[in-house]
Amino acid sequence: MKLYGALASPYAARVHMFAMLKGIDLPLESAPGGMGSDEYKAINPTGKVPALDTGAGLIAESEIICEYLEEKYPEPALLPADPVLRAHSRMVSRITDLYVAPHNSGLIRQRSPAARDQAFIDAAAGNFANAFVYLSHFMGPGPFAAGDQPSIGDCAAAPFIILLKQSVFPHFEEIPDPTETDPRLKQWWEALQDHSGCQAAVSELDEALEKFLKYLMGRLGLSQ
Repeated sequence: MKLYGALASPYAARVHMFAMLKGIDLPLESAPGGMGSDEYKAINPTGKVPALDTGAGLIAESEIICEYLEEKYPEPALLPADPVLRAHSRMVSRITDLYVAPHNSGLIRQRSPAARDQAFIDAAAGNFANAFVYLSHFMGPGPFAAGDQPSIGDCAAAPFIILLKQSVFPHFEEIPDPTETDPRLKQWWEALQDHSGCQAAVSELDEALEKFLKYLMGRLGLSQ
């Protein structure tokens, strides 16, 4: 198997972290021709990453890929055995996709004082505040997203929080880091740091994202 994508994508990072926690050797490869290219669309018509080449067919969409890996490699389990906790883990993943992920778009250009649109920033801050309330509320008893072991919800939320910790929280006082202000999310983030497998994945994603953002800021002519 091989995974098309890069760690700079929180969605590809979700699958990478999931595979790491399962102990699956899942090489990452760039999308042939680049994401969105005709060459890559011949493999994955959406043109998006990640996509998993299983050797017997292609699977797209990060959540579906993780579910496939969970079924193919059931041990160690990365969905709780308890049905309610399983639902909580999936809710955290879904909330990340629906309420956290969309509001990062466009903020990186708002760092420049000349381009700063306060109304845009305030709207994003309100949307993020709601998203973090949802995320905290629907987490299970903890300390992880759904119980005492990491699961699919952790793999979904962690890459986006890492992205926001690098690209948003330090630059917009209107958008505080919820892992410092919300007790449940603080507990969750500390649990990731204390778990050797999660900590290794988080460190790897953090380093890869730092390099990508430095490159992107240079391309955009913006300061770090």
